[in-house]
Amino acid sequence: MKTFVVFAVVIVSCLAQRSPYAGRLPVGFPYVEPSTQAPDVLGNRFGEGDGTTMRLPLEALGDVALVQRISKMPIDQQPFWYVNWKALEENRNRPQTYSQRGNGFVDDSSNSNSLIFKR
Repeated sequence: MKTFVVFAVVIVSCLAQRSPYAGRLPVGFPYVEPSTQAPDVLGNRFGEGDGTTMRLPLEALGDVALVQRISKMPIDQQPFWYVNWKALEENRNRPQTYSQRGNGFVDDSSNSNSLIFKR
């Protein structure tokens, strides 16, 4: 009887470590069932076309005609949100990069994989 009680306590304590509502799979990423279908089975669900859309500022609320009218205005009459959006899009498409400066503490001629330090 003591063996049964000890065995039952061990089993209950092991099962109590994880909630039955959490499932039996590891925590972190959801389980994705393997697909045997071709990737293009569903086709183009979002309409016909080449898949590219015109990028619009958030303030335009999806109004393409408004953005086209504003872009034809002189720069001093365009609203600030449009000018700011244009500058941000230009920076996003062509980010400004800087070259790295050399490190004065590292000898460029030495092998970087070497563990021997020169004095």
